[in-house]
Amino acid sequence: MAAKRKIDDVRVAEASQGLYADPSIYDILYTPGTAAEIDALERIERALATGRLREDRLWFEPACGTGRCLRVAAKRGRRVAGFDREEPMLAYARKRLPTCAGASARRLFQADLADFADAAGQAGLKPGSLDFAFMTVNSLRHLMSDRDMKAHFAQVADLLRPGALYVVGISLTDYDWLWPDEDTWSGTRGACRVSQVINWLPPEPGTPRGRLERALSHLTVTRPGSTVDLDDAYDLRCYDEKQWRKLVEASALEHAGSFNALGKPLPPGTWPYQLEALRRRS
Repeated sequence: MAAKRKIDDVRVAEASQGLYADPSIYDILYTPGTAAEIDALERIERALATGRLREDRLWFEPACGTGRCLRVAAKRGRRVAGFDREEPMLAYARKRLPTCAGASARRLFQADLADFADAAGQAGLKPGSLDFAFMTVNSLRHLMSDRDMKAHFAQVADLLRPGALYVVGISLTDYDWLWPDEDTWSGTRGACRVSQVINWLPPEPGTPRGRLERALSHLTVTRPGSTVDLDDAYDLRCYDEKQWRKLVEASALEHAGSFNALGKPLPPGTWPYQLEALRRRS
């Protein structure tokens, strides 16, 4: 129990700062470019489709955050569903989904990536009901063990109809080529500007941090008359190509294809970022 309380305390601390301090900050920062992400997912879905695609097919997003992707998908005629761990993010998403065609606020529910099956059932999602599932931008790497990853895959697989895809965005690691890195983003909405700098500290092979990449996030939120700085830090689990393939092969899903951020096919290898298309095993 003490270990669980410690984990919960860390989650509360992370949710109270950085991107999760205010869902609107996250939405301002990451909504630009969302339409292009959905374009890529649709391109992959069409490329690997095993039958005719209905316009009102059901799309599902674990770790949906503020619902930015689901909003775009709903506006394109999809029925949508998803979940997130943070209730404030879901509340933000629910307020914006009802205005979108085909959206249902009821199908946005709170759950954990490794244990969401019961909550999905309570939200009306039945086994074999999903036409397409997706999770982008390395969110899957928040799961810290192969056991949790396999549990997550098994629950997604149970919800997918035969032939349906689960597309995940992941950056694989080359353990022979490690160095610190930095990314920057910015977004503006009305009079509010949000910018983010993330410093990436690579894993340390041969140590307890041999499979962990550390992210140090610094946010600057500028509104009329005020500027606020918010700092956050978190770990993402690392996979090289061999570790990733081994994990998928031992799971309830199978590899269906690899694609770049535009949804165009990639040859086997380790890329800065790739969209991995998985399919329920027949």
